Amino acid sequence: MPVDVISFGETMFRLTTPVGNRLESTPSLDIHVGGSESNTLASLARLNYRVSWLSCLPDNPLGRHVERVLRSHGIDVSQIVWAAPTARLGTFYVEEAPRPIGLQVYYDRANSACALIDPDAVNYQLVDNARLLHLTGITPALSTQARTVFQRLLDRARAQQVPLSFDVNYRAKLWSASEAATQLEAACQQASILFCSYADATEIWNFQGDPQTVLHQMANRFGSDKALVLTLGSEGSAHLDHGKYTHVSVFDTGGHARFGSGDAFDAGYLYAHLKGPLYQELAEQQTGPHLTPLTFGNALAAFKRCIPGDIAIIRPEDVKTLLQRETNKRFR
Repeated sequence: MPVDVISFGETMFRLTTPVGNRLESTPSLDIHVGGSESNTLASLARLNYRVSWLSCLPDNPLGRHVERVLRSHGIDVSQIVWAAPTARLGTFYVEEAPRPIGLQVYYDRANSACALIDPDAVNYQLVDNARLLHLTGITPALSTQARTVFQRLLDRARAQQVPLSFDVNYRAKLWSASEAATQLEAACQQASILFCSYADATEIWNFQGDPQTVLHQMANRFGSDKALVLTLGSEGSAHLDHGKYTHVSVFDTGGHARFGSGDAFDAGYLYAHLKGPLYQELAEQQTGPHLTPLTFGNALAAFKRCIPGDIAIIRPEDVKTLLQRETNKRFR
C-alpha cells in the first residue's frame, strides 16, 4: 500500500537512572524505546499519516518489545528484518542530574542487529510507493552494512523520483566531523528538505554567522532548490525555503525532557510540508502570524519537552488547541 513517509534506522533501549542517581549505584533503570527515525515516524503516525519503518531487530523479547511499542503508535513494522535471537539490541544508558553533573550518555550499540543488517534482506521497493523518504546522518555512521542500506535507499529514491528528507543529526561518538562531512555530502545534495542544527552546521562544515548567513552558506554548498532548515535551540528555528528566509521563535514550555524533541520537530515540519489536513485547516483560519512548517515543528518540539521517553505522545487535538491559542500572540 502507498505510504506517506518511509524511514530506515536503528531503534534502541534507553536505560535511564532516576533523576540524581548515578549508574554505578542506581537501584533501578527506566526503559524507553527510542530511535531518531522511529521517533519522527511515531509523531507522524499519531497525526494520522501512514508511515513505515525499515530496520533490523533481534528475534527475542527485547526486539519484540521495540516492535510492539512502535506498532502501538501506528507505525507499520511489517518490513522489519528479524535477526537471530542471539543478536544484540542497541542500548544506551543515561544519567539525569542537575548541574554540574548534568546529562551523561553512555552507548552500547556496537555490533547490534541493525549495525549488522544484511543489505540484501531489505525491501527497497517500499520506497516506490512513498511520498517521502526520511533518513538521518546517524545511520551511515553505524557500520558498513547500515551505510550500504542507506545508500541503496538514496539511490532508489532518486531513481523513482521520491523526495528525500534528511536530518544531519551528527553523533560525535560515532564518527569524526570530517568523516561525516564526506559521507553525508551526497544525501545533503539530494535532499528536498535538509534539517541541521546550528551546532552541527558549525562543527561539521565550519559555517559561521547568524542563522540567515549559515543557511545561505548551506545553500551555496548543497543547493538552493530545496528547504534548508536550521534548528536553533531556545532561539527557535529558521529555514531558507527555495531562497525565502523565515525565522520562528519557540513556544513557551516548562518541559525539560530533551530526548526526541528534535525528532518531534522534524515530524511537525514534515506534516506541514506535506500539507496535512490540520495544517491546511489552521492556515485557512489564521488571523495572526503566518503559519509555516517551522511553526508546526516548534509546536511538536514544545510538546515533546513535556513528555518523558523518546516519543511525543500527542494527538491532532493537542496541536490544534496550542496553535489556535498561540498564533494570535507573540511567539516567545
